[in-house]
Amino acid sequence: MRAPHRDRRGSALAALCLALILIAAPATAQEAAVRVLPDGTAYEASITVTGSEHTFWTPGMLGERVPLQVEDLKVLGPAGPVEYQDAGRGVITFPEGNYTITYRAPVRDNRLVAAFDTPYAVTVDLPGGFDVRNPLIGMVSPGAVISTGPNGTTEVAWDGIRVVEVRFYTPEREILLTTFGTIWLAVALVLILPLVISRRKEGE
Repeated sequence: MRAPHRDRRGSALAALCLALILIAAPATAQEAAVRVLPDGTAYEASITVTGSEHTFWTPGMLGERVPLQVEDLKVLGPAGPVEYQDAGRGVITFPEGNYTITYRAPVRDNRLVAAFDTPYAVTVDLPGGFDVRNPLIGMVSPGAVISTGPNGTTEVAWDGIRVVEVRFYTPEREILLTTFGTIWLAVALVLILPLVISRRKEGE
């Protein structure tokens, strides 16, 4: 028995609406957890990956993709470590699937940069003694949410970002900046005050 034309048209319309909803639904960002080591010279990362390859890279001086050298690299599947192949230029390959990749990478001059091919939900944990809140000596990529964690740690998080940059500093550097600024302010007052007084006398 053939379905009425009206029923077929209704089914087609429902299928079209479902397809549009699936297309319009935003893809869930992969997750990356980054922890700066206590001495500030390197970071450990744990990222989720879906597919058969991953590229480790960092932006160059002109924004070009520069292969990133990583250490202690592990690809972990539901059943444990998975073998991977080094394809060169920061690319590793592995069987199609869902994985967690862990590795360690360097931090240079208190500046951390982590780059991904697709938007990631990224969390960067700074150990106690490091901060980013002073814009004169610290910075984070736009869109970050900064919060204080336990034991004086600082957490910086983004919902979805491809390239993360964090420049952190120590309390000693902030004290040095404050001292330097105070000295310059005192010098400026010493130089400007006599000029102001002489102009007032001339005005009288």
